[in-house]
Amino acid sequence: MKELGRAYSAVQESVGRSAPDEGYLKAEEWGSVIAIAARPAQVMVTNDLQAASLVQEQRQRS
Repeated sequence: MKELGRAYSAVQESVGRSAPDEGYLKAEEWGSVIAIAARPAQVMVTNDLQAASLVQEQRQRS
């Protein structure tokens, strides 16, 4: 998450904190933010799917 914070901060510095959303999305550094954010997002989705699978198994056993 620290790496994501650094990448996002770099975009903020590049476009300015008060820039509209479009400014962030057009920033050259935005691709790095997306790439870095994808890693923890993948972990969170995997964890959610595992939890949902466990709930489903418990329901089937009841």
